[in-house]
Amino acid sequence: MKARVRERWLQLPRRDRQLCAVLGVFLLAVFAFYGVWQPAQQRLTAAQTLYAQRIAQAADVQRARPTRAARVYTQPLSSRLSESAASAGLNVQQFEMDNQVLRITLSGNALVALEWLNRIEQEGAEFESLSLEKSGQALQVQLQINNP
Repeated sequence: MKARVRERWLQLPRRDRQLCAVLGVFLLAVFAFYGVWQPAQQRLTAAQTLYAQRIAQAADVQRARPTRAARVYTQPLSSRLSESAASAGLNVQQFEMDNQVLRITLSGNALVALEWLNRIEQEGAEFESLSLEKSGQALQVQLQINNP
């Protein structure tokens, strides 16, 4: 079979063989362009667009600010925390202030304690460390807060 194809090829005039070779090179170039180059360029363009979107999104996240308005408190943080813990029904066991750090140990109902922690964090308290121990419905909270 191979020999017959080769024999038939050699029987073609030289000009026809050259035209077939040029046609083969042209078809190979067309296949390479439409089958390889163009899809690769489309994927590259899509990747560049996605990258630009992610960069813009990251910049938006960096510029984002909390929507809550900053409150100005007249009382120091330590007084506010002590009063709010007592008013929430939590038992304050230890309350120390050392340099710029408040150390608080308190206990009480788990849900009340977690709500209190959430509220003071939303009011601007910056937790340095937090330890929670649960026993029944009670929750023991050990907390260190940066006091500006």
